[in-house]
Amino acid sequence: MTTIDTSEIAAYRRLFDAKYGEIEELLADLPAAALTWKPFVDSPWKGPCGSLGWLISHAVSSTVYLLPRAEWQMGRIEWGNVNGDEGDEEFGPANLDPAYLTARVKHTQEWVHIFLDSLMPGDLEHGKLHPVSQRPLSVRYDIQHAIEHMSQHNGHAQLTRQLWALT
Repeated sequence: MTTIDTSEIAAYRRLFDAKYGEIEELLADLPAAALTWKPFVDSPWKGPCGSLGWLISHAVSSTVYLLPRAEWQMGRIEWGNVNGDEGDEEFGPANLDPAYLTARVKHTQEWVHIFLDSLMPGDLEHGKLHPVSQRPLSVRYDIQHAIEHMSQHNGHAQLTRQLWALT
C-alpha cells in the first residue's frame, strides 16, 4: 500500500508541480516566434494583449515574487529582498528563447521545492501587513495566491498557444 502525504504543504507541492507541468507542455517543441505571438494587439475590454512568452514569464515571476514575500512574513528575509527571479528583466529578450525559458521554468520549480521543503506547518500561520498598502498578508495566502496567479496565466497561455497553432 502506498502512503500519501496529505499535508497542506504536500498539497501545495502537487499543485505547483501540476502548474509547472502545464508550462513545460506549453513550451514543448515551441519555436521562438511563437513566444512573441499575440492573438490581437489591443482589446476595448482590458487593453493590450500579452504574448505567449509574456504570459509564461509572468506566471513564473509572480510565483518567485509571492513566495519570497511569504519568507519576509516569516522573518527570513528583508522586504527589500522580495523580488521575482529576474527583477526588471522579467520580460527581457532572453525570455523569447524557448530553451532559456524552459531552463528558467525548471530552475524556479526547483526553487519552489526548496522553499516548500523549508516550511513547517506552523510557518503557514505567519502574517504581516504589507509595508506599503497595509493590506493583511499571510504565508498561506501568498502560497495560494502564487498557485492561483500561475493557474490564471497558464490558462491564458494555453488559449494563446491553441490560437497560435491555428495560424
